[in-house]
Amino acid sequence: MNRLLYVGLFILTEAVLIGWLAWTNTPFMTISPDGQLYYSLAENVVSGNGLVNTVRQENIIVPPLFALIIAPFVFLFDQPEAYMVFQYIVYGLNGVFLAFIGKKLFQSQAAGLWSGLLYAIHPVLLLNGPQFLLTETLFVTFLLTVVYVVIRLFEEEKKAGWLAVLLFVLSLSLLYRPHLMYVFILAFGLWLLFAAAKKVKRWTIVLFAIPAVLLGLNGFYNQSLHGTFVTLENYSGQNLYIANNPETKVDFYASTRLDQFVEPEYFQYEGLTLSERSSVLKEKAFSYILAEPLAMVERMVLKMGLFFKGIFAIDTITLILALAGVLLAFWRSGIDKWLLAFLVLYIAGFAAMTSLGLLVGGQRYRAPIIPVYLLFAGYFVKSIPLKRRKQNEIR
Repeated sequence: MNRLLYVGLFILTEAVLIGWLAWTNTPFMTISPDGQLYYSLAENVVSGNGLVNTVRQENIIVPPLFALIIAPFVFLFDQPEAYMVFQYIVYGLNGVFLAFIGKKLFQSQAAGLWSGLLYAIHPVLLLNGPQFLLTETLFVTFLLTVVYVVIRLFEEEKKAGWLAVLLFVLSLSLLYRPHLMYVFILAFGLWLLFAAAKKVKRWTIVLFAIPAVLLGLNGFYNQSLHGTFVTLENYSGQNLYIANNPETKVDFYASTRLDQFVEPEYFQYEGLTLSERSSVLKEKAFSYILAEPLAMVERMVLKMGLFFKGIFAIDTITLILALAGVLLAFWRSGIDKWLLAFLVLYIAGFAAMTSLGLLVGGQRYRAPIIPVYLLFAGYFVKSIPLKRRKQNEIR
C-alpha cells in the first residue's frame, strides 16, 4: 500500500508540474546562460579538455559536480534535453523522498504525505523546477539527504558510520553548490553532543578532514587546469561585496541594474581577472562587515524577510503552517529536541547565509530549502483535528 501511495504521489507531482507549465505557456526546457555554462563544462569534460567553459568571456570557475553529473548524458546523447528528462524524474522523486522522510521523522504516514502534497503544489518550486538547466532540482536531493542522514544519526546506536556519511554528503554538496558550508558547524555541534554522551569515540573528530581533502583535491585540479588554486569558485567576492555594501539597497538586484547597487569604485576593477576582482571585492566586503557588524546583521535580517516573502497566497500559507509545525513539534511530538533544533538551525542557517552573501531577483535561492520546512507544514496539517482519528492510524 505504501508503494502505491508513493507512486501516486510521484505521478501527481509530475502531473501538477506539467499541467502548470502548459497552463502558463512556460517552456518545458530552458537553458539559461548559467545552464549554458554548465553544459559547456560537461561538453569539454567529455571532449577531454577538462572543466573549462567556452561560452563565457571570463574564466569562471564553478564547483565541478553539476557538470560532471551532466557529462554522461552529453556522452550518451549529446543533447541537453536528455539530462533535463532525468531532472524531471528527480523532481518527482524528491517529492516521494520528502514524504518518506516526513513519515520517518514524525512516525506518521499522513504527515509525510501532506509534506509531499504541499511540495507538489508549491509555487516557488513550480517556478524554479526541472524546466531549467540549473542546480536547484538536484540540490533539493542533497538537502533532503542531509536531513535523512541526521535522522539516522540520532536513531542508530553506532553513530560513527552515519557521521562519516553526513560529512561526506556535505562535502559532495560543496562540490555541487557551496551553500551548505555552515552545516559543518552544526555537524560539529552534533559531534560534541554525542561525544559528551559517549555515543561516539573521540577519534571520530578526524572525519572532519573529509571536506578538507575533497576541497584540496579540487583546488589542485583547478591549479593544474587554470593556473589558480581555487577550492570551489572564483566569483563569490562580487556577490558578497554587493550584498554587504552599506550603500546597497535591501532589495533584490539584477545584473542589468548593477550600477544601482554599487559604488563607482566597483568599476575600477573591471580590468582585473575574475579571480583577482573577486579577491579584492571579498576583502572590501569583509571590511564593511567588520567595520559595522550590527549594521551587517540588520541588513541580513531585512534580507531574510525578503528571502521568505511569499510570492503567492499559498506560499505564505505554507510558511505559516511550517512555523506552526515547528512550535507544535517542540511542544508535542516527542521527537528528540536536539534533532528538532538541528532542523530549525538548518533552515534558519540556510536563509541567513544566503541572505548574507546574495541579493538575487526571484526566489530561486529559496527553492532548495522549501521542502525541508514543508516537513513541519505537513506535520501541522496532519495534526489538525478535522475529524476523529482512529487509534490505529497508519504509522
